[in-house]
Amino acid sequence: MPGRLPVIQPTSAAVPSIPSELQGDGRKVHFVSLGCPKNRTDSEAMLARMGQAGWELSDDPGDADVIVVNSCTFIDDATKESIDTVLEMAEYKTSGKAERLVVTGCMAQRHHDALRTELPEVDAFVGTGDYHRILDVVAPGSQIADLVGDPVYVQGGEARVNTLTAWSAYVKILEGCPQRCTFCIIPKLRGDLMSRPLPVLVDEVRALAGAGIKEINLVGQDSNSWGRDIGSDRLPDLLHAFDGIDGIDWVRLMYSYPAKFNDALIDTIAELHSIVPYLDMPLQHISNPILKAMRRGVSKDRTERLLEKLRSRIDGVAIRTGFIVGFPGETDAQFQELYDFVEAQRFDNVGVFTFSPQDETPAAHLPDQLDEAIKQERRDALMTLQQGIHAAKSEQRVGDVIDVLIEGTHPEQPELLWKGRAATQAPEIDGCVIVTEAKGAKFGDIVPMEVVQAAGYDLVCEAV
Repeated sequence: MPGRLPVIQPTSAAVPSIPSELQGDGRKVHFVSLGCPKNRTDSEAMLARMGQAGWELSDDPGDADVIVVNSCTFIDDATKESIDTVLEMAEYKTSGKAERLVVTGCMAQRHHDALRTELPEVDAFVGTGDYHRILDVVAPGSQIADLVGDPVYVQGGEARVNTLTAWSAYVKILEGCPQRCTFCIIPKLRGDLMSRPLPVLVDEVRALAGAGIKEINLVGQDSNSWGRDIGSDRLPDLLHAFDGIDGIDWVRLMYSYPAKFNDALIDTIAELHSIVPYLDMPLQHISNPILKAMRRGVSKDRTERLLEKLRSRIDGVAIRTGFIVGFPGETDAQFQELYDFVEAQRFDNVGVFTFSPQDETPAAHLPDQLDEAIKQERRDALMTLQQGIHAAKSEQRVGDVIDVLIEGTHPEQPELLWKGRAATQAPEIDGCVIVTEAKGAKFGDIVPMEVVQAAGYDLVCEAV
């Protein structure tokens, strides 16, 4: 998406009056967005601000006047990736024409003081609640070095530059998190729950639909908690509001906290046509002592009853989940309990992470920390199990007819194949559909297709 930034402007988002000293006047920015989709929506808001000020996007960091890295620090590996990326981009201040290097996001929020000393190459740090002030630090000759305070978020509408696909976008429905899981750093970085108001979200989705978007993917650290801090509205009300927006065919709910999954939400997902039968619900573990130590607020029995209820009441529901292995004190028996649970439940998609102690969290200071070798061994065992489950479930789908959103040409064979996704495949994290025969369909269409082959995590389909 090089060149002029295509800003999507909701009617509730006032077009800012930008002072002349903050105008980009055709200058170029190279943007690197790391981490989760929630971080990505912040990047898209920053790009919109810059687009309104006349900045252009460059795919080549060597040709950019300013480079922005929106960082992640959820676990140690994410922090390392962020630092490595910053150091890589810093080289373009000498080998390219970059005048400024700006680091935004969670790593800037968490490690600002240390990074200010350790990364003198960085001209400015911007925290998680100050991304809307990006123009203050990218302007030529800006004297503002850092904007890192307590997270304070924009309550009204925001312009966006969609960076996913021409047909699909992320929509962040809330900021922060009301939960206090002992392993998680997010509340420290993002603050407490702050639901974005319903009218603002509806206006944003309408603007996305007007730009050709057909699928919206709802993200938030605990999406099921939306509305609990702003009045009588709850997540079912928001889903009903989205269901009535012309042009939006698929609405996907992601990051559902299992302890907050009530019957009203299940009924809403089951009855609304646009809500796809897909749930992203990180369970983290199933052994009761580990769940208690994690402060998950849910038990094994309650989790199993919830899964049974979801599958019995939502036709064809696909469930993605995630687990942490190697949590402090996890015994062989407790890991086996988790292994048996995954084997019995046959989830559609599973992510497995080894416990990564973060100093600012209670879990980092629990006794009985496990060796990395044990953590990795348990992760490998669980992933191997799930790979077999996924392969078997994919084979069972051969012959099924499914709706597929055609997104474009396949990157490996663009002259022969197209690429798309089923309603049960979330963008970027699940597999895709390889389209061998479209029979007159075009990019952006949602068409019924027959599954003719399973290909690893992907499905091979042709139009019926």
